[in-house]
Amino acid sequence: MNEEVSLADLLKSFWRAKFYMIFCALIALIVAAIFISVSVAEYRATMIVAPADGYALGDYASSVDNSRIAALPFWRPKDSEGASTDFYRFIYTMRGTQAAKILMQDQAVVSRVNEMLKEPINTPEELSLYLNRNIQIDPLGATPLRRLIYKHQNAEFSVALLRKLHLVADQMIRRDRRRQSQSRIEYLENSLRKTTNPDHRKGITNLLMQQEHVQMLANLDEAYAAIVVEPASASPRPVWPNDVLIYTVAALLGLLLGFLIWSLRWSGRHSKR
Repeated sequence: MNEEVSLADLLKSFWRAKFYMIFCALIALIVAAIFISVSVAEYRATMIVAPADGYALGDYASSVDNSRIAALPFWRPKDSEGASTDFYRFIYTMRGTQAAKILMQDQAVVSRVNEMLKEPINTPEELSLYLNRNIQIDPLGATPLRRLIYKHQNAEFSVALLRKLHLVADQMIRRDRRRQSQSRIEYLENSLRKTTNPDHRKGITNLLMQQEHVQMLANLDEAYAAIVVEPASASPRPVWPNDVLIYTVAALLGLLLGFLIWSLRWSGRHSKR
């Protein structure tokens, strides 16, 4: 019949195993020190972005009744939470293949990224995969704001990459919106020349004004899809390796290993009797 082990018995066992535990803990701390010394330090860069202000007409206008078009404000297409769909497009675009293709043209970016990789990145698809794995995007509470996080061994580069990704993704969306609105303007102007019905001309004119406003927003020298709420900045100290965490875990594992070794030796000696 197995006897229950009391707390006092357990403490006595720890005391008997103290030399094993101390020895193994010291070995574990030495291994931890070696691991920290050979580990590559990483800095953590963060940036907070939010949906851009201003309004831009989306596809919604084509479904609005002509009698309501005159009162239709300039707006961006929004989701149920009120955030611009251009902003969500920005979130996915910044880690996509098209953005990666533009970044691949900057050899300084590619070389810095490859510093931390065993196999270098050679294609936009590979860079996009790297960005999806290493660019962390966290929501801030119930708001549409997002925190962008990137870790790299070079603090300045980690900040620079977040800035570049924001610029590239925002400019891509701006470019597409500008092209889209220009195509619509040309179509609406052509339709206006062919239309003689006063009501139709009024509706087309209102739609044309909306698209011209889109062009104005796209040509402004400011963020189009996502504004920077908190500029990119890097942590003052490396976030990896975490010396305190590593030493603490190593010491605990060493103590546990020492106790297990003592227990096995103690049980082995008693089983021979």
